[in-house]
Amino acid sequence: MSALWLLLGLLALTDSSESSNWGCYGNIRTLVTPGASCGIGRRHGLNYCGVRASERLAEIDMPYLLKYQPMMQTVGQKYCMDPAVIAGLLSRESQGGNMLVNVGNVGNVGNGIKVVQDADFSTPMSWISESRVSQITETLTIRIKEIQRRFPAWTPDQHLRGGLCAYSGGAGYVRSSEDLSCDFCNDVLARAKYLKRHGF
Repeated sequence: MSALWLLLGLLALTDSSESSNWGCYGNIRTLVTPGASCGIGRRHGLNYCGVRASERLAEIDMPYLLKYQPMMQTVGQKYCMDPAVIAGLLSRESQGGNMLVNVGNVGNVGNGIKVVQDADFSTPMSWISESRVSQITETLTIRIKEIQRRFPAWTPDQHLRGGLCAYSGGAGYVRSSEDLSCDFCNDVLARAKYLKRHGF
């Protein structure tokens, strides 16, 4: 009987350590990011910027993101993407599914997938579904793999950064490591790190 409890305890430890740092595209816990630009902070009514602004915006979105947490886990496992990164993307793009979007400001990101780009608020937005989360995650993984092919010597963390910058700026946006600090990437990663610390 004691051997069974020992085995179950070891399995529990393994599961918790894997879930805390899993994903094929870098470890967001160790990434350093400056967070949101002051423009993003101002756009959301904050008089500060950086990691503090990203964390505040993620905190505001968290009640809405929690509704989609099981879906993010499922999609994350399918694409080997940390669910916290998916949550950070949803927070940045749609305030966790709780934003109003000016339809005129919705842009395309690869494969005809529509993504909100810091829009003014005017039309209800309610498209968060598992297929939508899958599309967003698949698009990001495609961008990361493009960066991996173009820059094979880069680290997994650089590939993730490059994929996020290419996700928002287009495949040709990243030409060197100097392009890895785009505002979209910095903000998403800061939100993702915050959400990771809060159970995502």
